[in-house]
Amino acid sequence: MWHDADFDESDEAIFLAGERVSPGNYRLVGGSGRQLVLEEADVLPATFDGRVACYLRVENTWGQIAGEARA
Repeated sequence: MWHDADFDESDEAIFLAGERVSPGNYRLVGGSGRQLVLEEADVLPATFDGRVACYLRVENTWGQIAGEARA
């Protein structure tokens, strides 16, 4: 995979399955609503449904926000 030297990992960046990404929360683009929480840098997984899996980085999931509110 190529990576642009000036690539900005902003909130609007789209990441593809197979890309190595930094730790954080990622949401699968499309109707499934699948979310991943990566504790350390890792490769985003494929969906194996014949489509290219695209992910958006999200700051917090609702579950995390609710957990913080309870703490």
